[in-house]
Amino acid sequence: MTIKGMKTKGTRRLLFFLTATLSLAGGPQGWAQTAPGRVNYKLVRNLEPLKDRSPTPDFTLPTPEGKKLSLKSFRGKIVFLNFWASWCVPCREEMPAMERLYQEFKNRQFVILAVNVKDKRSDALAFIKELKLTYPVVFDPDGEVGLLYGAWGLPTTYLIGAKGEGLARVWGPAEWYGAGARELMRALLDGKKK
Repeated sequence: MTIKGMKTKGTRRLLFFLTATLSLAGGPQGWAQTAPGRVNYKLVRNLEPLKDRSPTPDFTLPTPEGKKLSLKSFRGKIVFLNFWASWCVPCREEMPAMERLYQEFKNRQFVILAVNVKDKRSDALAFIKELKLTYPVVFDPDGEVGLLYGAWGLPTTYLIGAKGEGLARVWGPAEWYGAGARELMRALLDGKKK
């Protein structure tokens, strides 16, 4: 695993500690819970807008095929960053809806990137096959990226803008193929063109 700009384990640990501490205190100023712009994030229950649209941390993790995939490789797209595990019951419940959302919007500069956190590789692969997931998946076996993003509970989801800016987050499951979520994605994608 590589986190851009992080050279030593000690530096990464300090960053993880600070991230967790700031998140518990309500987040750094750039990730506070105030509504930016015209997008109605309340269309999805418990989705919290992130103030100031601060840049999200880049990372690189392996895919099931063993290739390296970075968050930065999706610049120019709206990214639905989801942290999950095969043993997580709410993850199992929301991921089929995420697949339907992906199928509807994947041709509109939208991608779901699912980060499997602290899971047995064989269990995660069986889960992906069982649910017939087609969106990109990467593995975070030590949970370092999950911790960096404050995903100490699963599922955790972030919406990230085309320039890599944090737009919104939700801790816990959501109805990702409901009318509200689909309206939100259309608004985000239509706004991206401006």
